[in-house]
Amino acid sequence: MNQYDYVAIAGKFEAYLSSHQPYGSPDSLYEPIRYINELGGKRIRPALLLMAYNLWHEDITPALPAALAVEYFHNFSLMHDDIMDEAPLRRGKQTVHTRYGQNSAILSGDAMLIRCFDLLLEAGKQKDMGVELCSIMCKAALEICEGQQMDMDFEARSSPTEAEYLEMIRKKTACLLGASLQMGATLAGAGFQEAMGLYTFGEKIGMGFQVQDDYLDVFGDTSLTGKQKGGDILRGKKNFLYVHTCNTLSPPDQRDFIQTYLQASAEQDASQVLSIYEKNNVGPYTQKIQTSFVEKGLTELRELQHDGTLLLNNLAGSLMSRNY
Repeated sequence: MNQYDYVAIAGKFEAYLSSHQPYGSPDSLYEPIRYINELGGKRIRPALLLMAYNLWHEDITPALPAALAVEYFHNFSLMHDDIMDEAPLRRGKQTVHTRYGQNSAILSGDAMLIRCFDLLLEAGKQKDMGVELCSIMCKAALEICEGQQMDMDFEARSSPTEAEYLEMIRKKTACLLGASLQMGATLAGAGFQEAMGLYTFGEKIGMGFQVQDDYLDVFGDTSLTGKQKGGDILRGKKNFLYVHTCNTLSPPDQRDFIQTYLQASAEQDASQVLSIYEKNNVGPYTQKIQTSFVEKGLTELRELQHDGTLLLNNLAGSLMSRNY
């Protein structure tokens, strides 16, 4: 069977996305959707769905509507997240709500969510799997909402526990990677155990991916990441490094750290927080946690005993070794 690697899959999906941009009346509803679709991105979620489907079928064309559905849901969630975060930029360009207005961003996002489920029904029509695909997506969508609410609730606390933070990113970020693989396998006709094995692989890799993002925010090379060093610190965002540090300090040191963190955001100077992280070896610990999740995911992948999983294994390795 001819298998496609991530680059080839992403290229095929990009062409499909471009040729299926939405138009309708009023166009003011669809223009923001076309805009966020054209902002680019890694296209990881649709690529994972297509790679899972490709494990059983050479022709990935029947799975393209489902892949588009996943990307629509992801971009819908980004539009609404940017409104909640009052974010001015997304991938270096204006966010939808700053360009088109908050009301248009909310409504266009809603239209993307509706179209997501319509596409899943379309993808599953021939094999009578539309309801099953929608059920997988519904479960992931609700968990993402729960994760987003947990993230917002954490803002009112000095710090969540490390376990709470990891559960938040599992729901907010990792579960959609798992669901993308599960939907691709399900649509391909894989057994339940195989589909769930791929879900677990995707979820664990997603956990490692997010922890690595938190690490790169502080310790990444700005010339490669394209982001300001310690951006989360300057925004006052409690990422994994913050949570681990806060939960391992003594009560007096913890109070000082929280005050230093608040001061860093107010003064837009992350240097003192960075010094605390380095002193407490937060970087190596974060990398250890990231590696642990990746190893668990790869173990799950090996247990599938499928000849075609090498490309997924290689993709996981490339994602986790990235420096941007």
